[in-house]
Amino acid sequence: MDRATALHDGAKAPGPARGVARPGRLIVFTVKPPGVSPGQRFRLEQWAPYVRERDGIEMDFVPFESPELTSVLYETGRTAEKALWVLRDFLRRAAHVVRARRYDAAVIYREASLIGPAIWERVLARAGIPFILDFDDAIWMPTQVSKANGLFAKLHFVGKTSTLCRLASAVTVGNEFLARYARERNPSTFVLPTSIDLKAYPVRQEASPAEPFVVSWSGSMHTLYNFEEARPALERLAQRRRLVVKVICNNPPSRPIAGAENVFVPWREQGEADAIGDTHVGIMPLQDEPYMRGKCGLKALQFMATGRPVVVSPVGMNSDLIQSGRNGFLARTPDEWVDALEMLAASPELRRRLGRAARSTIEEGYAGSVVAARFADVVERVRAARRR
Repeated sequence: MDRATALHDGAKAPGPARGVARPGRLIVFTVKPPGVSPGQRFRLEQWAPYVRERDGIEMDFVPFESPELTSVLYETGRTAEKALWVLRDFLRRAAHVVRARRYDAAVIYREASLIGPAIWERVLARAGIPFILDFDDAIWMPTQVSKANGLFAKLHFVGKTSTLCRLASAVTVGNEFLARYARERNPSTFVLPTSIDLKAYPVRQEASPAEPFVVSWSGSMHTLYNFEEARPALERLAQRRRLVVKVICNNPPSRPIAGAENVFVPWREQGEADAIGDTHVGIMPLQDEPYMRGKCGLKALQFMATGRPVVVSPVGMNSDLIQSGRNGFLARTPDEWVDALEMLAASPELRRRLGRAARSTIEEGYAGSVVAARFADVVERVRAARRR
């Protein structure tokens, strides 16, 4: 069984009951079980096999959500049942915190508990257990809280992020916008971009070079409002040429793109890279608002890894990731979106050139193996400080 998996209740933690068991052992506090959250998958879960093989660092994942809570959390109603499982999982966290004494250090992805203030993180700090706080969104902003569960949103203390930064031995974040916030509270802050496992994302042939022109968007149902930012440009483009708009999501958009052939692909982790790469161009529109500036460009990175050019909004990390005209296009206004997509539709050679440069961008700075090595360096800093 791969060590980069969740430890279930009753599973034995490594080593003796007291002290640090073996060098290079991390207990990783996550909110979701492995394989569910994109942030976890493309950060800590992805880095785990690399740091194990290269650095001998084992990462054991302990999710806050039990399978029972995960199964009901985003369903409508069932409030009493949700409350029961949230309380149970909150109390279950105590066993994970006690178990953390047996490890070199802890890693906390976003927060140790889905609800409440920084209770478990304070316990870790007071027990002398160093921890690395990792986050890839502007989680200190109230707008990041899901509106799917009003009652539990009120119990979600977004303000605790500031406290977590101060308590942490080190903070790792996905981009400079997030780093500026964290550095004000903890000087040991490091930018580790969200990464792509290139073994899972090989270069793919684009969709057939003949018409129709295929434009793809990928995201979750909670980010479909960003897809709407591209609607005016896509509907104008559909008036000029045959256009297929492919949406990869767990829910389809509320209405189709007028004039285009609309294709909905239900999201599945299995085959995700193939679905993303089977297009001419990938798009990542974003609303230009403070919370979006914390986004780490994951969807653009996925398209780029498969060798596809992208058109993205110049918001947050996208502006650092894309050099317009070299490895993709930045587009702010509907006119800029239409112009960029029209140029790519008209020129297979431009798509190939930008696609090759996009893949090179990922290989050089955003490959899982590259970022995992930087994560291992942060782990070693924390371990060395603890030894001192």
